[in-house]
Amino acid sequence: MMRLITMLYGLISYLLGVVALVALIFFANNHMGVFGVPELLPLNIDQLNGPPSAYPLAVNIGLLALFGIQHSVMARPGFKEKLTKVIPSSWERSTYVLATALVSFAIIHYWQPMAGSLWSVENEMARTVITVIFFTGWLITFLATYMLNHFHLFGLQQSFKSNDPDAGAKDFKTPYFYKLVRHPIQTGVFIGMLATPDMTMGRAVLAVGMIAYIFIGLYYEERDLIAEFGDTYRDYKNKVPALLPGFKSRK
Repeated sequence: MMRLITMLYGLISYLLGVVALVALIFFANNHMGVFGVPELLPLNIDQLNGPPSAYPLAVNIGLLALFGIQHSVMARPGFKEKLTKVIPSSWERSTYVLATALVSFAIIHYWQPMAGSLWSVENEMARTVITVIFFTGWLITFLATYMLNHFHLFGLQQSFKSNDPDAGAKDFKTPYFYKLVRHPIQTGVFIGMLATPDMTMGRAVLAVGMIAYIFIGLYYEERDLIAEFGDTYRDYKNKVPALLPGFKSRK
């Protein structure tokens, strides 16, 4: 019975995590609705989806801080150790995914539109090219999860193989994109945050917040990876740039 509950919990968390990620992608794509049809799913960062606030910037910064804290704190080994004293270890990653989904939905619902714009591209061809770059960035993120272990990253493997002691284990490998950059998942997010033909103030706050989180989060993630893989990861770090090909870290 417990195994069935674990599998159900993992599946629900996985589905909510995927839905939240897709919703957040289209939410950030503020210049069109889903597949260019606003009525199909009216997700738009410049549209009010929840209650208005007299302090939009403060609300948006708070939402981004919530996202960053949840992602960073829940990913740390110390927090995981404490969490698995309360819940089964096979639930740990699914709980992280579920929390991420809830925070993402909160961003979509409570985000406050902001007046002003940094740029707006008028040329239709240029807008199309930028839109393609936007979705290409998120495609890179999506493909990069499969190049490692998509179902492990989203907690499904741990839930469906809870009796396997190696189900939650991480192996050090550098397939495909990982030979070009150390963190292609974040590379895709970085591209997606900057590629927009309509950089409104609200969209700019999201971009700055997410990019800041990327650099802060990667600092702690790489510290954990060095602690886990030692010189193997140090050598990898010296040879392969973090986010953009050609920009190598200094030794």
